[in-house]
Amino acid sequence: MAGASVARREIVLPNAPALAMANRFSRYKPETERAVRKVEVVEDETLKQMKEAWKKCSHTSSPATDYAKMLEFAQKLECSAKDIENFSLALVEFQSENRFSDRVAIFLSALINKSKETEFVIHTNHVAQPIHNLGYKNAKNITVEGNASNYVGYLMKDGIIIMHGSSGENVGYYMEGGIIKVNGDVGNYLAHCMKGGIIKVNGNAGDFVGESMRGGIITTEGDTGHLGWDMQGGEIHLNGDYGNISNVIDHGKIFHKGKLIVDK
Repeated sequence: MAGASVARREIVLPNAPALAMANRFSRYKPETERAVRKVEVVEDETLKQMKEAWKKCSHTSSPATDYAKMLEFAQKLECSAKDIENFSLALVEFQSENRFSDRVAIFLSALINKSKETEFVIHTNHVAQPIHNLGYKNAKNITVEGNASNYVGYLMKDGIIIMHGSSGENVGYYMEGGIIKVNGDVGNYLAHCMKGGIIKVNGNAGDFVGESMRGGIITTEGDTGHLGWDMQGGEIHLNGDYGNISNVIDHGKIFHKGKLIVDK
């Protein structure tokens, strides 16, 4: 994961003052606390089984390890898309649990990816805790009603994620295919190490957009911070103001309002 300073990226081609851009994007940090809206969900037998499976899921700090274990539980459940939506509405009762933010989206992803259905709705507006890794290894079509935190579409394979809200850092992290559409803002490291697929952000994006991306297409409709460091392929389309473009670009194309400004 990227975490180094802007200085090492040898940024050139300024298009906006660095301080102004920093101030502009400081407000797009993921929310860590929101008011909780109580949501009433009728508990049927399937929802009860899903809750029992959730309680058995441990957390190892490794998404891959946790996902493999949660898939075992998901295989034993017969969950419809509506069942999974209802479980997302019932998340409030679990959000005080240890590592809830890291565990819950991996569990949801396992349920979705093992389901026989293809269209899903996940609700997050009623949950105060941030939700990481939503759409992990996704290959289905997911509509998210609300915000998410970091790593939306992590290792996404196919399908579509539509977010009616904003998200944190590393949207499309190591994404391989599919489409992510965010109707709000996103944080830093949009499409870090992206290999394929399409990401469209209708709001603003933070710094380090397209860092180390290998392929795929990114479009931002709002303002964008620094971008392009270690870009190895793919395209970035900017339709708002942008910060600085790195000179450490091996291959790829960057457009501003339809005009090609970087071609390597």
